[in-house]
Amino acid sequence: MTAETSPPSGSAERRIEQATDAIRIMSQDLANEVAPRPGWIDRVIALTREAPVQSLAIAFLLGFVVSRR
Repeated sequence: MTAETSPPSGSAERRIEQATDAIRIMSQDLANEVAPRPGWIDRVIALTREAPVQSLAIAFLLGFVVSRR
């Protein structure tokens, strides 16, 4: 190999960075495909975690009143 035919080191570093980015994108795409889709129960769980305690207490009391009728 002569000095004229060897690629500059900046080119090799750039190719490594491009390959790293491509691998990162592919792994994110694969993770998105494999991850389970959130269902209605997951949404209810998330809403319950976000709801303030006062709202949950009122909903409980309303449910209790409605069930007693």
